[in-house]
Amino acid sequence: MTFYNRRPRTGTATSRTAGKPTQASAALTSALQALRGPFIVADLETTGLSTATCEILEFAAVRVETCGTLAREYTQVVRTASPVPSFITRLTGITQAEVDRHGVPVMQAFSSFLAFVEDLPVFFHNASFDRRFLGAAADRTGLPFLNPTHCTLALARRAWPELPSHKLDILARHVGASNPTHRALADVRTTVAVALAANARLALGQAAPA
Repeated sequence: MTFYNRRPRTGTATSRTAGKPTQASAALTSALQALRGPFIVADLETTGLSTATCEILEFAAVRVETCGTLAREYTQVVRTASPVPSFITRLTGITQAEVDRHGVPVMQAFSSFLAFVEDLPVFFHNASFDRRFLGAAADRTGLPFLNPTHCTLALARRAWPELPSHKLDILARHVGASNPTHRALADVRTTVAVALAANARLALGQAAPA
């Protein structure tokens, strides 16, 4: 599940920052290094936007090797403390019946997620959203999430600045990937394709400079 805030327009850099690496360029360099692999692409479905009142509903992750091949996948529905909201069922297709039948406690799901990602860098589309929920899960369970994280939304903005939007469905059509469905594993597979395509474009220097 990916939610977006409108990116503010930035003006021309001042002379104080001219010639110095910006935070964005440092993040880009770090992400491109991480994409050399192996790395993880992950996604969460949640019951809403607020970490104070909402919960992780589904974890998914894929391990990508140095050659860009998808090596292993992990997905798990969580047995949430509160009922699944009807609007989330409409958005994701995850029903209360599925949660009751296949869900596991968040401690178990989060522990398995952490075991799957090991100490590898993890990519999310709009990573700040997922990091907030993983941080809340870490606080609730006592299981720390310490992996370096990177944002494919930021990569896509650098790779294809000409696109009117960098939502995952638009990027999927642009790179010829499968459409995201708001199920975590399907969205992860799409995000892998976007990440690899953005990496190839940026590595060739085809994108416009920031």
